[in-house]
Formats: sequence, structure tokens, C-alpha cells
Amino acid sequence: PAHQRSPHVGDVPKPTRSDVVQVPIDHFDGQNSATFGMRYFVYDKHYRQGGPIFFYAGNEGPLESFYYNAGLPFDWAEEFGATILFAEHRYYGQSLPFGNDSFKKENLRLLQINQVLADYALFVTDFKAKQLKDTRAPVVVFGGSYGGMLAAWLRIKYANVFHMALAASAPIPQMYNLVPPTAFYQAITEDAAKSDARCPDATRQAFAAVIESFASVSGRATLSKSFSLCKPLQETDLSHFLQYARNAFTEMAMCDYPYPSTFLALLPANPIAVACQHIIANGTDGLAAAVGMPYSTGDGKCIDMFTAFVECADQTGCGTGDAAKAWDYQMCTEVIYEQFTNNVTDMFPPRKWTLADLRIYCASHYGTSPSLDFNRIALGGTDLRKVTSKIIFSNGDLDPWMPGGFLESQGPELPAVLVEGGAHHLDLRLANPLDPPGVLHARQQEKAFISRWLALLQGADDTQYV
Repeated sequence: PAHQRSPHVGDVPKPTRSDVVQVPIDHFDGQNSATFGMRYFVYDKHYRQGGPIFFYAGNEGPLESFYYNAGLPFDWAEEFGATILFAEHRYYGQSLPFGNDSFKKENLRLLQINQVLADYALFVTDFKAKQLKDTRAPVVVFGGSYGGMLAAWLRIKYANVFHMALAASAPIPQMYNLVPPTAFYQAITEDAAKSDARCPDATRQAFAAVIESFASVSGRATLSKSFSLCKPLQETDLSHFLQYARNAFTEMAMCDYPYPSTFLALLPANPIAVACQHIIANGTDGLAAAVGMPYSTGDGKCIDMFTAFVECADQTGCGTGDAAKAWDYQMCTEVIYEQFTNNVTDMFPPRKWTLADLRIYCASHYGTSPSLDFNRIALGGTDLRKVTSKIIFSNGDLDPWMPGGFLESQGPELPAVLVEGGAHHLDLRLANPLDPPGVLHARQQEKAFISRWLALLQGADDTQYV
């Protein structure tokens, strides 16, 4: 889902510089020379001559939300003498190709993955020549989630610019719809069971009680109060309400970190365990407390469930505001997957969302008919050892996106790293005293691969540079 909440500025240092670079609005139209301003952040306090660039491929949200939540490059920068560079994805944050008109239907057509990859390849090449003044500097690309997919695709498509990649929690097979549609919510249910074996059944029972209460006026009034909703629930609100509640678990599972976080929402440490204890202790009221965790602002105010959760093409949520509009469009063109809940392999009320449902939604909203065929060819497919090398695919065993990723090494230089006890791209976050041993081990493995690949590059002459 798109990331919207403002970040808590923790121990990641402020950028040494933030700026805007002009990039073509359309890289592939020779008759269109228009440009737009793409925002980027630099942190070069630890740079040493000849050191690498650690480039973070910005994904679906404002740049700050990734900069302050992807601390790993900062932990490594001093040792490697690296310059850190973060770029903002077109159509997110302040990098809007058509300014305030960017989200008009006709202007969304240039929100395309191939344009984003070209933005980053051009920018990094330009940065090396004009700002770093070292055209031979090796580039390590980092990314998490959709950004992890971008990191892998940058390495695949522009291997001459990006010499290696760490693709954290990057569900590429899922994006080609090669994963069972029930896998995502089954993974959330398994997380809940890990925290307390009673949790899935208690959650099923609480949802069943909610659905039963919805049938009567008095039941809806009680639910409106216990879930702290600003507007009284109507009979027709059931579908939205259940999606709103399910989305709370999506956010908590992705951010099931061992310490409080603010990445998708203001959440306590181990939020799934906290949510489960609420539900086991208090049934429906406990479900209300659990669902309120990611949505509540902590000041006791009521929640408007229609602004807190916006229905969209992505069944795992699109976030809110402009970022949600952009991600919805991407889900209607290039990022395509089915997501079901069935209340059997998962603990959520049944809801199907097939490619046919997606196409009906997308046709009515954007006039698009999303197809998987072109992407599977254009972005390198899944048989990666024939087309690329030096990409690390990491996945956490608490992350609901894990079943959608590459869980086994794809070739000798395409290692898979498992983050035991890790939720969504925990390995990319700043080191923390509460980190589980599994993430320390994963980061050590990742660092060893990157060190070895950099040593090979830095010892090679130009002819062996790719």
C-alpha cells in the first residue's frame, strides 16, 4: 500500500542536501522535450573518493517516508565510504510531472514503471558525472517492497548504471500473479497464530459477531460506538467496514516490528501480538481496540472510516490522499495481483477479488484493462539467472508479502536471504537494540555479498565493469 503518514525522524541523519533535478516527462517520445522536477536527498558525510553510491529507489509515497525508514545504508555508509542518494518516484510526494493536474485521468498515462526506471538511471548517471565527479563509482541500489521490485528491475534493465541490488521484501512473482490469491491473508493469520494459537479462532468469532450485529439498528449503533466511528454505521456500510477492519491487520502485520514504529501508522512494538491479546480478552470490543490501533491518532478522537481507509484496486490498501490515487492507477495498469480472503485458511470474512473484478473496477475508473502479458516480458520475467546477476532477494518470515517473493536463490549470484522474525523489509531499517538475531544475521549476509561484489568491481578494469 502507499505510505502516507509523516515519518518520525529517529536516528537517520537529516540529508546533507535536498534538491530537485529536471527529468523528461516522457523518456520515450522524441518529440516531447518537456521536463519536471524530481526531488532527491543526498547524505554524503561519510563519502570517500572512489567510494560507492548507495541509491535508494523511491517507491509509492513521499520521499521522507522512505528516507527516515530505510536506515540500513546509513549504518553501512562510513565503512564503505559511500554517498547515499534517495530519489522520489514520479507522481508521489512533490515530484509531480503535471503539478496539481497530475492526477487527472489523461495526465496519469506517464505513471509507468519504464519511465520511473529511466528517471533513476538518467539521474544517477548525471549525478556521478556532475556532482560526484566520479563516473566510475559503483552503484548499489536498495529498495523495499515495490521499491525492492524497482531495485531489481533497475539492475536487470540498466546493469550498466546499477551494479548490484538489495531487493528487500520485493514480491515480484506476486506481481506477475503467480502466487495463490489466498497466500497474503493466510500469512497474516499465521503471524497471529505464532503470537497466540487462540488468536485466529477468536478473531473469526469476533468478525462473525460483528456481522450478526450489523443486521439490527441497535447492533450497528453499538458497533459505531465501540469502534469509535464518527458517523453511525448504515446497513449498506458492511462491505466497507469489513475491508476497513481487515486493512488494519494488513498494516499491523507489515509493521510487526519488535519496537514501536511510525512507518504506515503509529504502532506499538509487536502490534499483531497486542491486537491478538485484545481480541482474546474482549471479543468484539477487543476487535474494535485492535482495528483502532493503526487508525487512531491517540487523542481520543473518532475515526471517519471512509477517509481512514479508501477502497481501491489494491486489496491490501492504497493509503490515502494523492499517493492513493497514484497507486490505484498503477494497480490498474502494471502492478496486478488477486487477493482473496475465505475465513478458512485465514481469519477474515470471505471476499474475492479476481482479475475480472479488477478489470471491471479499472475500466470504470480509468478506462484501462490491466494485462499481465507485457509486464512478464518487459521487466525480465522470473527466470532471472539467464538475464541478470548480483541481486539479493530478502524476505521476512513475519511479512505477509513473503509468499509473493523469491524465497530460494535464483542463481549463484542471485541469493535469497531469509529474515527470521522479520516483518516487511525489517532488514532495511536502522539497527535497533530490539532487533531479533535473525535480522542481524540477514544483514551480515547482505553486507558480505555487497562487500564481495564491490571488491570485484573495484579491482576490475573498465572492460569488466558490468
